[in-house]
Amino acid sequence: MNKTKLLLTLALPVLMAQDTQAQSRLTAAANSTHDGAEFKATDSTEYTYYSSVRGGDLKNQMKFDNAVNWTFLGDTLNNNMRWVQEFDASNNLSTRVSQVWDAMVSFSWVNQFRYLYTYNTAGNKATMITQHWDGTSAWITDSRNVYTYNAANQLSYDQFQIWDGVSAYVPASQVTYYYDASGNVINETSNAFVSSTPVFTTKVDYTYNTANKMLTATHANWNGAGWDNSEMYTHTYDTANRTTSDLYQVYDGTAFVNSTLKLYSDFTDANPMTEIDQTWDTAGMGSWNDMYRFTYTYNTHGQMTSSNRQSNDISIGWTNASGDTHANYYYGSYVASVKNVSNNAGTAALFPVPAESTVNVNLNWNTAQSSTIVVTDVMGRVVRSISVPYGATQFSNFSVADLSNGNYFVTIKGSVEGAIVKQIVVAH
Repeated sequence: MNKTKLLLTLALPVLMAQDTQAQSRLTAAANSTHDGAEFKATDSTEYTYYSSVRGGDLKNQMKFDNAVNWTFLGDTLNNNMRWVQEFDASNNLSTRVSQVWDAMVSFSWVNQFRYLYTYNTAGNKATMITQHWDGTSAWITDSRNVYTYNAANQLSYDQFQIWDGVSAYVPASQVTYYYDASGNVINETSNAFVSSTPVFTTKVDYTYNTANKMLTATHANWNGAGWDNSEMYTHTYDTANRTTSDLYQVYDGTAFVNSTLKLYSDFTDANPMTEIDQTWDTAGMGSWNDMYRFTYTYNTHGQMTSSNRQSNDISIGWTNASGDTHANYYYGSYVASVKNVSNNAGTAALFPVPAESTVNVNLNWNTAQSSTIVVTDVMGRVVRSISVPYGATQFSNFSVADLSNGNYFVTIKGSVEGAIVKQIVVAH
């Protein structure tokens, strides 16, 4: 299993008074690999939640309290890794600890890394401190990330700092984010600090279609005087704005050259049931060769329940071969918090819940002012940014027709005072 997907650490906004809605959260995952004759179990992970209002899945931040991963040696299940998470009063992740199983000496879970998170008043992640276990009794600080946001509540800077071991964090690198008028990231530029001076290292430029879906991501490296292209990702969509292909190309010094292509089809709602992975054959005029086929299944919440990879055999077509993988995902129901948040500066009502195509916003400020509405997904990425004209009582709306099913967060910020944070659910 790709545990990176299951341990997302970006913050969720501060949330308060609540309504409820039935949801589904990932409780277990099991993986197996084909040995040339059959699938053999390789590992399994179980997720435990102590709260009745926290959840998560492969696409949304996993807000479990404990997760344990076991690996198989033959038919024997062995402890492998464990993750322990803690949350603050607003259900923001505050601490995450990773542990490994000591099968040689103590036969117990041994600390490995710890991550500590803080949040600003808008509920955005402000810092992340990384520590490692000294092997006996203490956590040793390694580094810190500091996150800075602009007036639209968009991430502007992610600065990575190294602890000097004595009294201070020393800047080591930084990523700067730039946005268009729709709130899309159009550029992220990375710098390394050399003698306290930021020096360009890499950058990524993004383009989007009229539905704010990413079309291209072009990567480049700094050569000391200018930018050299390195690779590019290109995405295509159907009329329902569902991803139909992901093309990866590398730069050969003159042009971008095909490398791999992923094709998505057989959609159920926004989710593809089939994915074909191809590689570029440079022989002759060049052509795409099938490598793998993934087939997916989903539950009624649009969450993946299984993934199966097959290899392409020229003589017989698609078949399970050595190295192919299979995964099953299991879910449990819970009552998710659909938060209605207000502060002393005003109130807001968002409806309908869940939303299918449009979200309406009724806003009442105690002081007349203009407003900015920013919609982010659970990864903290801005998917909408709307300006609301001056007034004490305001009505606005925005489309969610092109957004994937799931939870989103709406931050309404007044130009004079007050910020209101709300959570919405999109279900097409």
